[in-house]
Amino acid sequence: MMDDTRLSAADVALIKTIYNPPRARRPWMLRDALPEGPSRFFSLGRWALVDALLACGVRAGDRVLVPGLICREVLASLSVVGASPLFYSMSRELSADLGPSDTASARAIIAVNYFGFPQDLTVFRDYCRRTGAALIEDNAHGMLSRDSEGQLLGGRGDAGIFSFRKTIAVPDGAALVLTRGRELPPAVRDAADQQPSPRYAMKQAFRRAAGRLDPGRVLQAIGVIRTLRKSITGDAVPVSPPDAEARIPVSPNPGPWVTRPIGVAEPELETARRRDLYDVARRIAEAAGAVSVFSRVPPNAVPYGFPFFASSAHAPRIAAEVRRHGFQLCQWPDLPFAVRPSAPEHYGQLMVLPFLW
Repeated sequence: MMDDTRLSAADVALIKTIYNPPRARRPWMLRDALPEGPSRFFSLGRWALVDALLACGVRAGDRVLVPGLICREVLASLSVVGASPLFYSMSRELSADLGPSDTASARAIIAVNYFGFPQDLTVFRDYCRRTGAALIEDNAHGMLSRDSEGQLLGGRGDAGIFSFRKTIAVPDGAALVLTRGRELPPAVRDAADQQPSPRYAMKQAFRRAAGRLDPGRVLQAIGVIRTLRKSITGDAVPVSPPDAEARIPVSPNPGPWVTRPIGVAEPELETARRRDLYDVARRIAEAAGAVSVFSRVPPNAVPYGFPFFASSAHAPRIAAEVRRHGFQLCQWPDLPFAVRPSAPEHYGQLMVLPFLW
C-alpha cells in the first residue's frame, strides 16, 4: 500500500485547528445559521428532540421510528414523552432500509444526517405519505451543511434538531426549528439558564495553549489529562450512565450565549476549515487501511469529521497512524441496548476523526 501521508506545513496548521479553532473575523448570531421557521434554543439536542416530538403530535404510548445506528442517549427524549422506539436498519452507505410494506406505522420518523452529510430523504418522505407520520431531521452533526439543492439541513422535514457544540467551540446549546406550519409546544423552563461548566473553562484554556504546540504534543497533553481523569473518576473519557436511555441529565434551559453575538469561527470560515480537514484526514486514514463511508464530500456539505470503517484487524494500525499525525479517533455510536445483540457488523466498525476537540 502506498504511503501518501507526508504533510505540508499548511496541513499541520490545519490539524492544529481541531484543538485551537479559529476566531471569527466578525461576530455573528447562531440563529442566522439556522433554517427559516419557528425556533427555540435548548441546553442539549435531546431537549430539542422532546419539543420536536411534541410539536409533531407524539404522545405517551405512540411509536417513533428511529435508526438503529444512533447514540443511545437519543432514546431519553422518547422516554420523556412516553413514546416507544421502533428501530429500522441503516445500510453500509448509511442510507435507510425502509421497505414499502414491511415497516410498521409510527407517529413520527427520525432521519439522521450522519457526520454532516445530507441524508437522502426520498424514502422517508414516501413513508410519511403512506402513513401520515411526521418527519424529524436529526441534524446534530450537520449545522451549516446544505443538500444538493442548497437547502440547509435540518429544514427539510417537519422539524430539525441542531447541536451547536458539535460544530463550533461553544459550551453547549441546541436548537429546534419547525417547518410546514407546525407550532412550538409550550416551553418548559427551570428558573435559571445554563452556565459554562468548569470543565468548559479548562478546555478553553487548553485550546489557547494548544495554539503554541504541534498536534502530536497536544495529543500527549490530552493523554495526560485523561490519565488524571481516570484516576479521579474511573473513566478516561466521559461515558454514558446506565440510565442514559431514560433520563436527560440537565435542565432544558440554554446558556445566554445562544442569543448573543459570538466570536467563534463564522459559517464561511468553519465551512472551509472542515472541508479542507476532510481531505487531509482521508489521505492519512485511507493510507493506513481505512475504508471511507462516503466516496466524496458533496459541494454543500460541512463534515462533522472523517467517518470510516475499520475491521478489528486494521483498527490498531489506523489508530496509531492517525494519532501520529495529530488526529483523535472515536468509535461511534454508543448503540442502544436493544440494538446491540443483532446489530449489523458495519455498526461496530464505524469510526470517526472529529474536527473539533
